Amino acid sequence: MRIHNELIELRQKEKRITSEILNKLQEMEDGRRYLELGHPSLFGYLVRGLGYSEATAYQRQACVRLAKEIPEIKQKIDQGSLTLSAVTTAFKHLRKKPVAEKRKVLKIMENKSSREIKKMFLEPTPTLKIKKTEYVDKVHLRLELTHEQNQRLEKLKALKSHQHNVESLLVNLIEKELKAYKNTEFKVSKSKNPRQISKRLRNDVLKAADYKCQYPGCESKYFLQVDHILPVRNGGDQRRENLQVLCSSHNHHKG
Repeated sequence: MRIHNELIELRQKEKRITSEILNKLQEMEDGRRYLELGHPSLFGYLVRGLGYSEATAYQRQACVRLAKEIPEIKQKIDQGSLTLSAVTTAFKHLRKKPVAEKRKVLKIMENKSSREIKKMFLEPTPTLKIKKTEYVDKVHLRLELTHEQNQRLEKLKALKSHQHNVESLLVNLIEKELKAYKNTEFKVSKSKNPRQISKRLRNDVLKAADYKCQYPGCESKYFLQVDHILPVRNGGDQRRENLQVLCSSHNHHKG
């Protein structure tokens, strides 16, 4: 059947293209070139720079990082004996294992179904699990606790019963933590240590940056650090005008 033969040919091309993409992403990762484009990580580049969904981006990132240790998995993906999903699962569960063990497990995973692979990595239910579902007008969180954790929560609820129920207890905790970042009325530091930045000064720098990385084009909200624009080693100090916010990746990239 003509259409069947055409689809087989396209399927082979699809595999080759996937391999080529992984090779190019490997170059991007090795040289951390995404930083120059304003992305804090390869994952951020895949999502914002190339337009992948977060799930697909995570798969590509996992394959790139595992292939750095075990290059032959790209060939296995080309051949169809391993899928991107399988490699992602292996990366998630084996990242701290020795290379020899990773290679051995990947060999066992070849030509197995997704269900069979998931069974290989069955783990005990996490002691704390939160499932989030977002709607137009609200966010639904489902919290799973062990019996011991629930007992501790019940004890705290009882002690705070004159002020809070469980819902207001959680809201109060969030507000209490956020309040620690609200005080931005700092005084000029008299310390001679240029690395000493007061909590209030740090809060002011974060607030001015809208709690985002200030590297051009980045805007990451995670792993933020207060950075000296003129490095301390070059004579920079902790004056307000010499401080900015960078994510850890761009702070490291700056050097």
